[in-house]
Amino acid sequence: MPNVSSRAAAALPQPAATAPSEVGAHKLFAPPVYPGAVRRGVILDRVLQDHSLRVTVLQGPAGHGKSTTLQQIKSAHEARGWRTVWLTFDDADNDPRRFESHLRALMQLLAGHGMQPGAVRGRAAPRDLADWLLDSLSAMTTHASIFLDEFQALRNDALLRFFRMLLPRLPAHVHVFIGSRALPEIGLATLMVNRLATVLRADDLRFTPGEVTQFFAESKELSVSAEEVGTIYRRTEGWPAGLQLFRLALASPEVRTSLVDLQDTGPRELAEYLTDNVVTLQLPRIQEFLFKTSLLRRLSAPLCAAVTGFDDAQAVLAQLERSGLFLRALDSENRWFKYHGLFSTFLADSLRRSAPQEVARVHADAALWYLDHDLPEEAIHHALASADCALAADTLTDWSSRLIASAELVTFERWYDRLPFEHIASRPVLAIRAAYALMFLRRRAKLRPLLALMEQFAGRGDIAATTNPDLCRAMAFVLVDDDVPAALEIIKRPGLLEHDASGFPAFEYGAASNVLSFGRLGGGDVEGMRKSLMLARAHFDRGAGSFVRGYTDAITGSHLLVQGRLQDALERFRAAGAQHEPIDTSVASAVRAACHIWAVYEANELDTAESLAARFQREIADAVTLDFISVALLSISRLHEARGRPAQAEEVLEELERIGHESQWKRVIGVADWERVRRALLAGQVDRATAIASRIPADPVPADPHWIHLVEDVEGEAFGRIRLAIAQGDHAQAAQRIARERTRQTGRVYRDIKLGVFEALLQHHKGSPNGAQRSLRRALQLARDGRFVRCFLDEGDVVVQMLREAYQLILQTSEHGAPADADPDREYIEQLLAASGTDLGRPRQRTHLADPLSEREKEMLQFLANGVSNKEIAARLFISENTVKFHLKNIYSKLGVGSRLQAINAARALRLVS
Repeated sequence: MPNVSSRAAAALPQPAATAPSEVGAHKLFAPPVYPGAVRRGVILDRVLQDHSLRVTVLQGPAGHGKSTTLQQIKSAHEARGWRTVWLTFDDADNDPRRFESHLRALMQLLAGHGMQPGAVRGRAAPRDLADWLLDSLSAMTTHASIFLDEFQALRNDALLRFFRMLLPRLPAHVHVFIGSRALPEIGLATLMVNRLATVLRADDLRFTPGEVTQFFAESKELSVSAEEVGTIYRRTEGWPAGLQLFRLALASPEVRTSLVDLQDTGPRELAEYLTDNVVTLQLPRIQEFLFKTSLLRRLSAPLCAAVTGFDDAQAVLAQLERSGLFLRALDSENRWFKYHGLFSTFLADSLRRSAPQEVARVHADAALWYLDHDLPEEAIHHALASADCALAADTLTDWSSRLIASAELVTFERWYDRLPFEHIASRPVLAIRAAYALMFLRRRAKLRPLLALMEQFAGRGDIAATTNPDLCRAMAFVLVDDDVPAALEIIKRPGLLEHDASGFPAFEYGAASNVLSFGRLGGGDVEGMRKSLMLARAHFDRGAGSFVRGYTDAITGSHLLVQGRLQDALERFRAAGAQHEPIDTSVASAVRAACHIWAVYEANELDTAESLAARFQREIADAVTLDFISVALLSISRLHEARGRPAQAEEVLEELERIGHESQWKRVIGVADWERVRRALLAGQVDRATAIASRIPADPVPADPHWIHLVEDVEGEAFGRIRLAIAQGDHAQAAQRIARERTRQTGRVYRDIKLGVFEALLQHHKGSPNGAQRSLRRALQLARDGRFVRCFLDEGDVVVQMLREAYQLILQTSEHGAPADADPDREYIEQLLAASGTDLGRPRQRTHLADPLSEREKEMLQFLANGVSNKEIAARLFISENTVKFHLKNIYSKLGVGSRLQAINAARALRLVS
């Protein structure tokens, strides 16, 4: 069967590192099968006989033949008709955006070979990265093997966490093979206990005596005796790279005579001795080529010609590959090659010792070649290796526009860290862009000298017509100092954001427009916020990048939620997520996910909230703004609490508190403590709650009394002190605080709902059940259209009891002749009580249905079980609400029930819904 990887990789873009959409084709190309390679029969038999294994790891130091063995397994699977793909990782893949690009390319290769049409593209985005990949793999029609080489290059916690989530859930027909120098942290212990994984270590990868004999028998011209083979085996202990070095070096009489003298030589010394002999056997011209090109991470004929001056570089590369000199092709057309790490390391070290000036020249020539071919990452690598920091800094300056706008911040930081600071400081454009990247990554210590530079640049306007230091300072006020008003003082300057810019300036103006929108949200300026969001979108359309779009989506969705339009907010987040690859775990997606988690949690879509949290919690904690971090982690903590995991809920609060201390954000620490006050009060621990509250510093009084931070709508001092006053019996203070909060800002419906719930609690504690019901009904009326759930349930059992009482009053009214659907709150209260686990007055359970449900009625019943309102059911099924009510009456009749909640309970008892 044809090699899927090699055939399809040639059609992919050439190796590049300029944008997340570009893929290094060489990384998807498996090592070729060379003539004379020894079949690793013992390993192949072990791997091929057990199809129950989902994961096989080949772990051993360099030179143990991991890649070659993986290739043989791959060929064996192809011979059986299996589909195969290959991906070699490198350091750049630790940037989630780079990882995303190559994983998508890998799946596209499978999508074109053995999947149902549209298995990867054209499907609705699933809930998380693992789901996306599993959905794609599950659509396959045959066995598939995925080969992941050089896995030790992956160190990013989020990416390793992804594999820990993915591997245990692989379909039975999918197998993953991993080559790694170190044992990867991907949950192998659990997989092995469950007999889903096996590990082949260095001792397993060594050649057996029989394989060593066969290896040298293939080189008939050497005439290696059995005694010599035995000596070589004892010296190498079956080390594959050592055996190849011996085979190449035995052409030297000195090596043959020195076999006995090498008994006390260690592995590294043995490798250096043999490599030295292999190189000296080559013609002087070939030796020169080997030494100079050993400094290159990848080799192509034009690049080698640039650093060696050889006009026949392609012929030399082909000759080296044929002779087995540790050179392998990286594509099917023999355009790119790579030396084995052991071989190139020896050659490069030798050149550094003998001709250090030549090392610098080769790196300099390589840097210029890569720069001419628009490959900035390789250009920076070689510029730094040649000590040309100026060229590296200039290249990073040009490249940074694309990196930051596309949220490849980890890649930018990796190269920024390798530059001396004086080269950053002397380039204001680079300094400002570095400040943006490090702000969004929350690298506070690295930021200090850059922010000092921003102060020096203040008021200078645009620098080189590409970047504005004042906008950067404004962003720092938000992301570093938690001082939105100070940022607004800069951003509100007339005409500052009214530019028809593109590229990086569009990113700056778009980001500043988002800050302005966020500030107007805090100040209650709804119309002003709408205009600034439109401005942000305009800059996004001009090339501001996904980074800006992520924040724009987050602010827009949060605003809808705050206005009481929860269903609109959910739809906004779903639509935004559908426009992006589901494997995108960049900062832009993390900030969008932070607010999405808040929305789905509030809607009681706990599975979705948990899935988003599993995928994004680390990214949110590492690189999102204060209020978005807080609303997300508060929602995640309450999610654990709702699912009976108090210890995990507290761990998330501790994470929030840690972030506050690390970033010197006292407001975040206060939010975490006020959440602890809420939890203590729900547990009836009033004294403990009072003690915690006594240690929380009061929030600074804002200059604008109407200003409300976004997280205050979830938790904070205002809500905490109302709860505490109610629990302590200080009814006057509680009423006063509720009234004060109502006057702070109008139009924040979500806040008004919560204040209504507090008012109902206050009336309940005062012994006024009628007053409590009136207040609760007002809150329900505000929350009904948005279908808010958790803002009621998170206030505890007293609220649930009041909901039960409200429901009983509705039932009593209907018993006196009122229509069943006369009360507009009935359906909504049923939804809330169902979410609380309440089972109301269930009629005698039927064991079967006298009349079966129609397909439409079954569909309708599932919507009921999922808590979908009549209005939303009508919208989803493209029918009228009256038609929905008609179907519901039929369902109630067949089930023998009188309400939505009873219908859900009866359907579950009959196993009609999941």
